[in-house]
Amino acid sequence: MRNVICAIGMFCLAAGAAAQTSFPMITHTTPIAVQRGKSVEVAVEGQQNFHGAYELLIAGAGIDGQLVPTPIVKDTAQPPVVRSVKVKLNVAPDAALGVREFRLATTLGVSSLGQLLVVDEPVVEEKGPNNTFAQAQSVVIPAVISGRVEAVEDVDCYKFIARAGQTLTFEVWSARLQDKIHDLQKHIDPLIAVYDSTGRELAANDDSNFADPLLNYPIPKDGEYLLQIRDAKYDGDPRWTYAVRATDRPFASHIYPMAGNPGQTIKVTPVGSARLQQQEVQFQAPASPGLHEVQLNVAGRTTNPVTFYVTTLPVAMEQEPNETPTQATRVQVPCTINGRIGQRRDMDHFVFRGAKGKAVRIEVKARRFGTVLRSGLDSQLEVLSQKGAVLASNDDDAGKDAAVTFTPAADEDYIVRLRDLNSKGGDSFVYCMELSEAQPDFNLRVDPGKAMIGPGSSMPWYVIINRTHGFAGPVEVKIEGLPAGVSASPLTIPPTMTQGLVVLTAAADAKIGASIVRVIGKAKAKSASGNETELVRRSIVSEEIYLPGGGRGRFEAQMPAVAVTQPSDILRVDVTPKEITLKPGQEIRLDVSIERRKDYDKSVSLDVMLRHLGGVHGNPLPPGVTVVEGKSKTLIGAGSKGHIVLKADASAAPIENVPVSVLAHVSINFVVKISYSSPMIPLSIRK
Repeated sequence: MRNVICAIGMFCLAAGAAAQTSFPMITHTTPIAVQRGKSVEVAVEGQQNFHGAYELLIAGAGIDGQLVPTPIVKDTAQPPVVRSVKVKLNVAPDAALGVREFRLATTLGVSSLGQLLVVDEPVVEEKGPNNTFAQAQSVVIPAVISGRVEAVEDVDCYKFIARAGQTLTFEVWSARLQDKIHDLQKHIDPLIAVYDSTGRELAANDDSNFADPLLNYPIPKDGEYLLQIRDAKYDGDPRWTYAVRATDRPFASHIYPMAGNPGQTIKVTPVGSARLQQQEVQFQAPASPGLHEVQLNVAGRTTNPVTFYVTTLPVAMEQEPNETPTQATRVQVPCTINGRIGQRRDMDHFVFRGAKGKAVRIEVKARRFGTVLRSGLDSQLEVLSQKGAVLASNDDDAGKDAAVTFTPAADEDYIVRLRDLNSKGGDSFVYCMELSEAQPDFNLRVDPGKAMIGPGSSMPWYVIINRTHGFAGPVEVKIEGLPAGVSASPLTIPPTMTQGLVVLTAAADAKIGASIVRVIGKAKAKSASGNETELVRRSIVSEEIYLPGGGRGRFEAQMPAVAVTQPSDILRVDVTPKEITLKPGQEIRLDVSIERRKDYDKSVSLDVMLRHLGGVHGNPLPPGVTVVEGKSKTLIGAGSKGHIVLKADASAAPIENVPVSVLAHVSINFVVKISYSSPMIPLSIRK
């Protein structure tokens, strides 16, 4: 997705920073939904400090906005703590529907991720009190109701008029909008129910789209009806926002088949109320490969967005019956198979001709949390011999989707068996499954997902490489779109390593600014046929999440951000020597001094890695090089000097100019730490 930066007028840039400066943490936005073609004001709320917010960074095209200025503060030595800011959004009539990630840039740092839901229907905000049927808030369908389950035992009630023969759909977005909240120790489990005017329950739903409900209800007679939404356990939290799409338009939760070729005219069967109006719908697939959300024309009306996968591979269809290996549908590699686990205990079998020694990648695309893949299928995948022996298997590879890379031992037929892990099935258990020759490849991610750098300061980014299907080469990493005045140290991750370090540095005269950047990995690889190809891959980011109990969780996101901020807690980290050369078995001491901001006197710790509770999240050291903990002084408290001792193992292999740095960590809370970096230090091992 193309990232668009909405620059919106800077203000409050002179305010000073307080000690232990954290990035702002977005917890919720109200209303959580915005309508296409409208201008709306939303409140973005959270933890830490939004003071000096000046720019909105939002994914995709079609939305721009302007922050509502906070009051100018004359006493810049003690800036106020701002926990909520308002943003005026302009949503284009053709803005893509669905969830949008965004960040706020402030003079103190760039925020954690927030999310907005772009919808077609009018947005109605909750107006309390509406905890009882007698207090139910009136809404006119179609609408998207935006509210909060904000306290224990909070129950939100709405009333509406409906006609006999209407089929109404109530789709909830709530739990799915909490996955990227940085510090949310408990999550909502929403439940919705429809009642008649006397309070008699007519229909209810708990979990459909992961923890979010989806309810289709045919109206039996004209009259007033009631809608109730609450947490299934009657819990609540001020940060628990929701959006309920209440509509009489044709609704499709899924379509079958769910995959096709670019630009192909294809006939699909919708799953949901849309099927009651039209059994089969024809549409043209998008031109670009990948996952899309498309709207169908059903009986002259458009549906909600529904997931469709565009593939460049030949498309095959499951042929029933195929419940046993002897009934397996024959397919050719490569291909994309459309299928459905249509009932309980259903199993789908496919047979392909394997070539000895040529690896085949088999991957299901159906259900992945945090994406538009929302099938009911929790897939389990097996590769069988002709005699029924299990040769390879997998349950969860990406989300709930199974995948295996299988290398045939002979030129013969092999059988792929696909089923639901819990032996469930139904119309919504659609999938597509790709079979292709396994080609050398890699993917990469950045940890952490954002960098905030004061003028003259540096911060680290760790790039983690996952090589697949025999790829074993070096990967060159570039960062595009950095703010003015920010530079990145060069990085090529050698074949013997899976992680590398980029040090981001702001020039002493760099001006405050922020941007969404692109982290690109480039490499050359030889295919199974011997042809050399260039691989170019764009990085995702690991968005940090504060887990219950103090763990550091990570969630995949698409918006790596870099910002130049005001001078922060640590102004500079200096290390001697400036270059490191080790012989196998040799130790070296790195002497470290830090320059603090004048008013910052809190504790600082030193490291060369990003670690938390014994887990290593970023390690730039080459194989065989470790920190000698007992000889290092890393807890410097309120001081300014320490040292770290590195040692090369006696068997450490030679390597040249691996980027490392020394970090000065400032703890914000039990999990969150801000890492300030020294300039990049090249490390070599030579015999």
